[in-house]
Amino acid sequence: MWLIVELRKTVHLKESPESDPREGLPDRSSALVAGAATLLASGLFRQILGFLTLAITARLLSPEDFGIAAFFLIATTLLEMMQRQVSVVLIRLDDVSQVHLDTVFTFQVIIGALAAVFFFILQPVASFVGIPELVQLVPALCLLSITVAFRSPRFILFERKLQFRHAAGEETLIRVVYSVFVITLAWVWRDFWAIVVANIISLTARGAWTFRVAPMAPHFSLAGWRDSFSFLTWSMGAQIAQFLSKNMPQIVIGASLGLADAGIFRLGNRITMLVTTQVFAPFQRVIYPALADISRNTDQKDAAFVRINEFLVAILLPISIGMALVADHIIVVVFGFKWLEAWQVIAVLAPLRALEALQDNVRAATYVDGSTKLLFIRNTVLLVLVSLLMWIGVKIGFTGAVIAAGASSVVAILMTLAIAKRFGNRTFLGPLTVSWRSIVSCIVMIAVVTLVGSAYGTHDELGWAFASFDDVPKLRYIFAVKVLTGVFSYVGSHLLLWILAGRPDGFETTALQIPKRLYKHFNNSKSAKLPQTK
Repeated sequence: MWLIVELRKTVHLKESPESDPREGLPDRSSALVAGAATLLASGLFRQILGFLTLAITARLLSPEDFGIAAFFLIATTLLEMMQRQVSVVLIRLDDVSQVHLDTVFTFQVIIGALAAVFFFILQPVASFVGIPELVQLVPALCLLSITVAFRSPRFILFERKLQFRHAAGEETLIRVVYSVFVITLAWVWRDFWAIVVANIISLTARGAWTFRVAPMAPHFSLAGWRDSFSFLTWSMGAQIAQFLSKNMPQIVIGASLGLADAGIFRLGNRITMLVTTQVFAPFQRVIYPALADISRNTDQKDAAFVRINEFLVAILLPISIGMALVADHIIVVVFGFKWLEAWQVIAVLAPLRALEALQDNVRAATYVDGSTKLLFIRNTVLLVLVSLLMWIGVKIGFTGAVIAAGASSVVAILMTLAIAKRFGNRTFLGPLTVSWRSIVSCIVMIAVVTLVGSAYGTHDELGWAFASFDDVPKLRYIFAVKVLTGVFSYVGSHLLLWILAGRPDGFETTALQIPKRLYKHFNNSKSAKLPQTK
């Protein structure tokens, strides 16, 4: 979250006297520092807890259970995404009134009710798919549709004002509640219902949390629909198309190759998301409100867009590539041999998903620009192409499906770069060339880690052909060596290239200043708590 603090400093963003969702909040700059730090810390905590939860449930449940749960989780994510698209319109509006809040709440309830009716009607269709468990999930999806709808619209005003402390609490609460319940229920039930029930409980707790920290008396009204309907229609259409294109590989694999392959793909994709999409999720939670704030107060939106892309590639790309390089080690040691095939999902998708995350920045800039119709067209075309690629890929088998999923990510990246020309430095490869030092450093890291790995011989020569636990201790040692050499080679080459380039202002400059700023912020906070002497 120090990224957004740096952006505000870079573009000299002036303060604005807009009202907060609560009275007595501190001034925007100091609140941003505290909220951003909290969001980053909670994000790291959630990813660690999420990884541990995934590892434990993978040991307790089967690939088939994960395959069934994948369908439920896809529907859950879709419902959450649709409800968030309703409320984010409040970030873009110049002025927010009670009429807008009531209108957003009404839209939330309408969408939730329509979704519940849709799933109920879909029940007979689900019986023809050949997966009986899908029919069993319908009542749970109807309940979930209503549960997700009850969320305080006033809560998002914290994000509008760049106050992210409560958002951090919201996300942490969901993760903790989900982890406690899913592990407990998986231990007792040993089937996919543990994941279903834990999700419903955690999202119910989330709704109650939003009304607690941002209380409001809900009223049904559509009086403010003119200020949001057009934006909402195109943005929701764009998000649904993007969502379906992103989840189409999972859907097609589950429908064509069976629940076991769907579960394996789900696990590999979930691990990939933990180190790409969800690592950057705290940043993405901030980017749209920050760009909207910058756009309202300055003419430096393009400069901010360029800086965000630079930081994204510098952080996500080495993490994802590093994960791909040790994917087989992680699967065997952490999740067990029954999930071994998931390593190829990580190896193919992790680096691509890191670059694909650029589309979140482009989406935020497009929202601020108001060009949601363009985003809808792009995502719809992408959905058609992804569906075609996956239809071809599954005919080859699971490996073919994974390759097709990778090709789909490449198409998504190219289409994102095409739209990104409207922002930043206005060139097709601009979001990538701005991070050339990070890309070169990743190439160096790949070479070094590959060289180190080859020093230990092949899998068969080592004897750990993924058949027993006898070789796991040696596998852990090799894993640790690869990780350490990867970290040092990336950081070292990045600093060397930065020095050779004349130490320009960029990712390295800010990264080297972080310890100093944290120390200063800690001392200032400590001094502020000391009693004043006369």
